[in-house]
Amino acid sequence: MDWKAVLADLRAHLPPGQGRGPVRGSLRWLEAEMRGRGGNPASLRNIVYRDIGTPQDKAVLAGILNDLATLAGRPAAAFPASPAAAPLPDELELLGRSKKRAYKQFVAGVRVGRAPRMVVSGRAGAGKTILLGQIERALLELHIPVRRFSLSGDAGPLLGLPPPAGQSYAALGQVQTDAARAALPAQGALLVRVTRELSFAGDPPRDNRGQTISPARWAQEHLLQRAPDGVAVLLAVEDPDGLDEQGTELIELRPPTPAEARTYLMGRLGVTRAEADRLVAETGRHLDRLAMLGSLGSGAGEWAPGGLADLMADRDARALAEATAALQSLVPSGQPIPGPLLSAALGTNIGALPAHARALVRGDDGGWTPSAALKATWSQVSPAARLAALRHVAGAEGTLEAGLRMAALAAVGDWAALSTLATRHPDDARHLPPLWPAIRQSAQGTELESLARAVVGHHAGRGEYGHPRLRDGLFSLLESDRDVVRAWARVKLAESSLESGNIEAAHLQLAHADVAAVLEPGAPLEPWARAAQADALLVEAALARWQGDLETATLKASDPRAEHGGPRALLWRGLIAKDAGRWPEALTALRAVPQSSPLLSGRARYQEGDLMLRLGLPGAGLQALDDAARRLELAGGTAEEQARVLARSGTALRRLGLAREGLERLNRALGLLPHDSPRHGDAVPRARLLSEAAPVYLALGRPDEALGVASEALALLAHSDGRRAEASYRQRRTVLRVALAYLTRGLGRCYLQPLSGATSDGPDLTHARQLMDQLLQHDADTSDRDQILRLDLHLSRSLAEPDPARAVQDASTGLALASHPYEEAQARAVHADALWRDGQPEEALAEVNRAYALLRRVPLAVHGSTFPSGTTDVDPGLQAQLLALEARITIRDGVRTLLWLRDALQVPGLGPFRRGVWREVGLTLERVHPQASAVVLTLHPAADLQVLRLPDALVQAEDSLCAGHVPATPS
Repeated sequence: MDWKAVLADLRAHLPPGQGRGPVRGSLRWLEAEMRGRGGNPASLRNIVYRDIGTPQDKAVLAGILNDLATLAGRPAAAFPASPAAAPLPDELELLGRSKKRAYKQFVAGVRVGRAPRMVVSGRAGAGKTILLGQIERALLELHIPVRRFSLSGDAGPLLGLPPPAGQSYAALGQVQTDAARAALPAQGALLVRVTRELSFAGDPPRDNRGQTISPARWAQEHLLQRAPDGVAVLLAVEDPDGLDEQGTELIELRPPTPAEARTYLMGRLGVTRAEADRLVAETGRHLDRLAMLGSLGSGAGEWAPGGLADLMADRDARALAEATAALQSLVPSGQPIPGPLLSAALGTNIGALPAHARALVRGDDGGWTPSAALKATWSQVSPAARLAALRHVAGAEGTLEAGLRMAALAAVGDWAALSTLATRHPDDARHLPPLWPAIRQSAQGTELESLARAVVGHHAGRGEYGHPRLRDGLFSLLESDRDVVRAWARVKLAESSLESGNIEAAHLQLAHADVAAVLEPGAPLEPWARAAQADALLVEAALARWQGDLETATLKASDPRAEHGGPRALLWRGLIAKDAGRWPEALTALRAVPQSSPLLSGRARYQEGDLMLRLGLPGAGLQALDDAARRLELAGGTAEEQARVLARSGTALRRLGLAREGLERLNRALGLLPHDSPRHGDAVPRARLLSEAAPVYLALGRPDEALGVASEALALLAHSDGRRAEASYRQRRTVLRVALAYLTRGLGRCYLQPLSGATSDGPDLTHARQLMDQLLQHDADTSDRDQILRLDLHLSRSLAEPDPARAVQDASTGLALASHPYEEAQARAVHADALWRDGQPEEALAEVNRAYALLRRVPLAVHGSTFPSGTTDVDPGLQAQLLALEARITIRDGVRTLLWLRDALQVPGLGPFRRGVWREVGLTLERVHPQASAVVLTLHPAADLQVLRLPDALVQAEDSLCAGHVPATPS
């Protein structure tokens, strides 16, 4: 049939199509039609161009073309509109005469009421299993009961035979005969597949006299010949050796020829000839494998029970079924199976499987998705086979992601290996919590204690002291009959109390006899005792730090016994040294936390970044914070922890003048802690992010939005159930940010350096000062952060105070609180601004020069530290503030001052602040210089002073000059 010519003729006469979608009569349109009518669209092109395809698919296409012929007014083509009656199954239609003959004879005989007896033979892959499956389907459609056996390997369990025990050969033969008789059906059909390896509980096949016979002869004598009258029997044997051919027809089945196999695959899969030849070569013309490929390629997806049995009879397909069934417990439903994991479960690389088996899964080493046919086999995979595959995964050391291997170890109940793995790789304990229910139920003794310690340590390290798994793990440890185990658990309870701010409870746990015993001189040095000692000392150090006793905190954290805490001890030493102002020591300890502990090293990098910000190095701080964010994400840090790092990096960006980028970071941070996720009634984490967002909004000149987020933060803090001391501090810090919003609105400028103090009063500035005064009345404690808060309050109040004498007083008070060069430089800049407003320009200029000198000393505060290239610049915002102050103080020098300022602003990092500096200087020039316009026109002859105010004209002219739009005027 010339399908191509018929289609071309129809296309030439079809009326134009309307609407969207493929053109009627096109190949895409025909594929869609075939799919809609139950055909295989993949076969379309092979039918049209090569006349290759199944009869059913050809009939579907013929029906479509005849419908098109009617529409086009053409006569119907000479092909049938529907398949021939009772068509042969596709595998038999395309793959060989012998299989067709066996199928037709047997099914026809049963259909007319006879009980045919037939034997077919052929090597593995010749098509015996396919033939039996197709006959079974046909008989079931005729409502004929079918019993089907596969006698391969040891058939003893299948026939219910006990192991032979000292019986004679004749007795063994009789046992086999009786078992076979019991297996015979009373009616219907018996279909049996027999392989060369047939045995019975280790005994070879025997006749009723006890003589050894071939498997084929045994099946013929015991099943075919002894079947009741009226029962149809078909034996499919690999080796016909020993058969008695008298009275029984024997049909030899042969594998498909290369041409038959190629035609079959092209018709079923719709592949090219070259691809079909490749698949034929890979499958070795094995009919079972070819049929499996064909069924999967046609998108059948739904396998009858007999078809599943055929699939499970294939060694490679069964191995894949067992591996994927086992991995259901390790891979979440609906997610692809990672390639290394699937290969581990198989015990071999999946790429080594033959094509017909690989067709059961889709994807690549990035992830494999089981087909519907493969999923249908899972219910037939035995628990023993699943366990064997999981044992392969559990033993795949060094090739799998740690969490998968740990889950496999738990699934097979190898608690000793799981305990060893968690002990050797503490950071991998993050994979244990989901396994805790199984651990708690099945693990015992030291293995249970070791795994409980890992689970508790994981949650404690993430600050999740209220987590049910942590609590359950602690209770299991407190039930131990070993004092040192209970001591370690009580130290963790003390940590939990400290985290929630319950200092008294923390002290009580540390004072318990179990803990006191391990802290005594000469206490046992076994691992649990060492760990309890180290953790107890670190908790004592944290308590002392919390109470402001940094000397005791330092002594506790420096105790040699605390070194057993490893990276945790280094982190705590860094924190305490940071609070105590011992910057080089803090950085040395923080940088010593190894990357092999990603969670702790991420926290150390966060503290380092925070310290860099405090010391006036926001570029170095941002780099450390970005590194911390990467490490915490990879280590599975909590959302709260990752959000805190993102928020702090947003502050670093604001300090670098990149407020828009900073707001984007803060929004990402808030996205990690949505409104409905306060931790155990603790709203402090989200409130902290909202509070930190307020200055970023102010830097963008959006005070109303800053007030909105600050108000939301205060509402959350007022209803927080946990960490009252932390909540109280955050409340005071947020009120200051509310005051800064009113300061920003009162000044009419963005909260971004350079920022000049008030020269006139108004309601917003008055309210800002009132809020600051209320905060200053709060009794200050000795904590480091409260001292910093008071410094910020005095400096901010100076900027909000229009009375210059009082502004000088506030700045002087703040100056006295400065504890390191950067803080002092900040205070002197504000002091200089107040002195300038108070009419003391010489004193103001002296303060500016002192501030410059202090900025040069900032790197000395972190002596011994090194910074990546481009991150050593001291706070560019403060530099811009000082440049603006100096230019305003010396503005009467006119052009000379502006030319100096232009050169000074070329320093890298000052770009985001340049417009603000020129605006402040322009405002001062406009106000105090008698020839301000002439000064600007000398530098910028084209400046538009007729329409624009002088500060705006100066800003725009300098912007254009910086962008290269206008030439610079020589001095």
